[in-house]
Amino acid sequence: MKKIFHYAMLLASACMITAGLTACSDDNDDPQPGSTDAESAEISNILNNYVDNVVNPTYKEMAANATTLYSAMKALRDGAEKHQATDEQVKAACDAWKAARANYEKSEAFLLGAANDYDIDPHIDTWPLDLVALQSFLTSPSMMKNVTTSDDDNNISWVHSNLNQTQLGFHSVEFIIFRDGKNRPASSINAEYEDFTDADQGINLTSVKNADELDFAVAVAGDLMYSIYEMEVCWNADAPAEHREALESLEWKTSMPSSSITYGENMKNAGKLGSLYTTVKGAASAVLVGDNGCVGICDEVGQTKMGKPYGLGTNDENRESDPSYIESPYSYNSLTDFWDNIQSIKNTWYGKYTTDNNTDGATYSFHKYMTKYGPAEGKAVEDAIDNAQAKIKACTAPFRYNYHNAQVLEAINACTALSNAFSAANDVIQKQK
Repeated sequence: MKKIFHYAMLLASACMITAGLTACSDDNDDPQPGSTDAESAEISNILNNYVDNVVNPTYKEMAANATTLYSAMKALRDGAEKHQATDEQVKAACDAWKAARANYEKSEAFLLGAANDYDIDPHIDTWPLDLVALQSFLTSPSMMKNVTTSDDDNNISWVHSNLNQTQLGFHSVEFIIFRDGKNRPASSINAEYEDFTDADQGINLTSVKNADELDFAVAVAGDLMYSIYEMEVCWNADAPAEHREALESLEWKTSMPSSSITYGENMKNAGKLGSLYTTVKGAASAVLVGDNGCVGICDEVGQTKMGKPYGLGTNDENRESDPSYIESPYSYNSLTDFWDNIQSIKNTWYGKYTTDNNTDGATYSFHKYMTKYGPAEGKAVEDAIDNAQAKIKACTAPFRYNYHNAQVLEAINACTALSNAFSAANDVIQKQK
């Protein structure tokens, strides 16, 4: 489970990094304290590009893939109800899950915003999945009647409001459509009852009807889809109207708390009247080294996602090895998740959401800023990004059964080095006059 931090505290700590910042500017043209006009404008351009070409495109594609996943899950359910689900339908659902999953993991360098403020991240991405609680739910007729109605939207609203986050999100859907790292066979889904058992955990789902389980999975996939719409719309005032209207009909959030502006507008207006960021340097620091920014996810990958199963022993959370704490264990997607997390950092640094790992093209980026003001520190960041991804890729798959070896420790250490490099780069930005 991810650690949950409060956005207001992050903003306060980010603003404290730059000395003398106690209030918003009352003139948008005033220079930033500790900065030249030109440098403030340069950082502002970087933040504008970050919103337009990193955050918003990531959420846009994520929302599209989450919609595809929801549709694929409905098609699979409809097939299962007639005992006519096909392997092609299962593959479509699994492929859509992996696509939406990749988008989400590539967004975790910018959990600052709706993902954190509205607890969307833990709602859709908590692990380990509580199989005991899930078994209790799936085998309870009085509970299952709430998600097996003919009204999909009502089913979605019910799981959203009534189920614990340890039974929801990506990993609940993952459990139902994957088996041991592979797409679940259609023959298993077409059978009258589930075939999953785990003697070690005391789990036996053989009394659960597959049709009912797929009804539940559709509701969870719908909740996941709308939760992703919520992040998209809360960041982007120009998000698709149909996504905004869907959220409004559900009475979910479409902007920042107690405000009509989006997180994108708040970031773009850093240092100006109306933004919670009193300076552009404070905003840049939140993006680069905040708990819900680049360093936050880098530390989570190394110290928690890998460090807790490994038993790294650097803090109370990872003091002992916890093999149950494996992200995406049913699809064997763990190492891909970790690599994508570092890619979210890379996209943030280079100022471009990319699916082909191309680092060229952004006119304004932290990469270009550091080339100008701190080339040694900038190169250290870029070398550390590449090294962290290489070390993760070198780990033996699946991580579920290979979480305690020398390769994993090397990947953990590479993440630590990356965090340190980002801290040094942020120091350059904060000290630059």
